Amino acid sequence: MSIAFDMPRVALQVGLNNSFYTQQEMSTELIPASQETELQQLPQMIQTWKQLHEQTSRLKEEIREKMKMQKVLEGSILSTMTKHNIGALDLKNSGGRLLYRKRQSKGSLSQKNLQEMAANYLKSEDQANGLLAFISEKRGVKVKNVLTYENL
Repeated sequence: MSIAFDMPRVALQVGLNNSFYTQQEMSTELIPASQETELQQLPQMIQTWKQLHEQTSRLKEEIREKMKMQKVLEGSILSTMTKHNIGALDLKNSGGRLLYRKRQSKGSLSQKNLQEMAANYLKSEDQANGLLAFISEKRGVKVKNVLTYENL
């Protein structure tokens, strides 16, 4: 099993014991060497994968918590700026600027919305259902192999 990297040689933090590895060190330490068989190296690869999986799960949870706090603060700041009719705030400490802007985006394209819009446009629910069935049949399907970890 060989894996080639096209990235330049840079220092990357893997997170195992907060150690830093260069790409070359990662390839020799985490990727099986050609002398050993894949089955002999499988337990070590699984253990390393499990450690990385646990670490990324913890980091994702921290990110979710921080995003929730950020969203609450953003709501408070926006309501204050709206109430006092403030369009922009200059931030002296960071040298930046905080702007209040309204942004419009399109609504979602759910199956129900598509059916209603197609029926309205085609003036027939039967034709709309036929169109949606055709689109559903012809949509591409992507297959992806993924490892998951379950606690027993």
